[in-house]
Amino acid sequence: MSRRTSSGRVLVVLPDATRDSHETLLESLRSSLDAEIITRRGQTAAEYVYELGPTIDCAVALDGDEEILDVLVDVSDGLPVLVYGETTAEGVSEVISPSEGESKLLRILSTVVESDREQNELQEVNAKLTALSRHASAITGCQTVSDVCEETLRAAVDALAFTFCVVALVEGDRIVPQATTLRPEDQQSCHVSEGVGGRTYRTGETQIVDDVHADEDALFREQRRSAVSVPIGSHGIIQVVSDSKCAFTERDADFLEILAGYTTEALSRLDREAALRGERDRLHAFFDNLPVPAVYVEEQHSGDIDCEVNHAYDATFGSTPDRHCSSLEAAFPTDAERDLFAEHLRADEPVVVTLDRETATGERRRVELTLVPIPGTGPTGAAYGVYSCDEARLSARSELS
Repeated sequence: MSRRTSSGRVLVVLPDATRDSHETLLESLRSSLDAEIITRRGQTAAEYVYELGPTIDCAVALDGDEEILDVLVDVSDGLPVLVYGETTAEGVSEVISPSEGESKLLRILSTVVESDREQNELQEVNAKLTALSRHASAITGCQTVSDVCEETLRAAVDALAFTFCVVALVEGDRIVPQATTLRPEDQQSCHVSEGVGGRTYRTGETQIVDDVHADEDALFREQRRSAVSVPIGSHGIIQVVSDSKCAFTERDADFLEILAGYTTEALSRLDREAALRGERDRLHAFFDNLPVPAVYVEEQHSGDIDCEVNHAYDATFGSTPDRHCSSLEAAFPTDAERDLFAEHLRADEPVVVTLDRETATGERRRVELTLVPIPGTGPTGAAYGVYSCDEARLSARSELS
């Protein structure tokens, strides 16, 4: 269990044997250390360490009472236990003699508090990065824009521990919430020229607003006091808000930028896939009306093959492959066709072969088959095959070769 503190916390263990409040020393600690000073006496100090040890940076005993020190060490579970006094107790982290002065005690405590703070921050960073990496695969694997936004929100809340968050995308000239933990009355869209969100989108730069009331661009000032707003590429923004001033740090912004990177990648991929689907639809319309035989072949993740042919293919060859085939062998009657699609389905450029095919009349004819691959974003491939039965052109090509 990590100790998560912002300014540090030090437990000062006062001796039971005296009612001396040690107020002068305590005041020196309070004024010199960037830490909250908590005081307990004797056995209550041991109980505090046992129950709340992970919330403090160290314990310092102001005398060498070995009985109390033995209990403190026993329940410390790695918490540094210092002694300002004389003792022979075992297991304490360090003993500072009063003869060495308060200045040495302050130096050591300052070092312990700072070291613990750095360790806590490192643990927090590692924990958040680990959590974000788990959400990254979920975000980049989403198949819809809605799912990307919801998974991004889930990562902001679960992995980064933000309470009030909104994922908003640009629709036309407005920034519109898509997934949010804000109250319904706070879920308002805004023009891209308005607010901190609009400024984030227009500049493409992260905005940290310590005081929303003092930001001239801020909208909805009465609801929130501080905010961090991060662009999601050209798609929109992620924004987290707080009811407190100065609630966010550069580190918060850094984590949100990492998250926004995953979201940008996922949304950009969906845009590319939508564009490819649109292009395929246009090609299909052209494909259906081609006056020459043509076939469309698409490999599935399962390894099966989907085939479609146009009307000219039916009229020319007479036999039509099944719409869903288990393999290329089942889709094509010749080895030349099977080999062409097997070897070049994911090629970058068109490939041309010449082969013999039986036609609908039963005669065998020499045809030219041009494979035209379709760019894709995944591991599977797709291509069009266009057949030419122009004997004059085929003869001329043969003579030239």
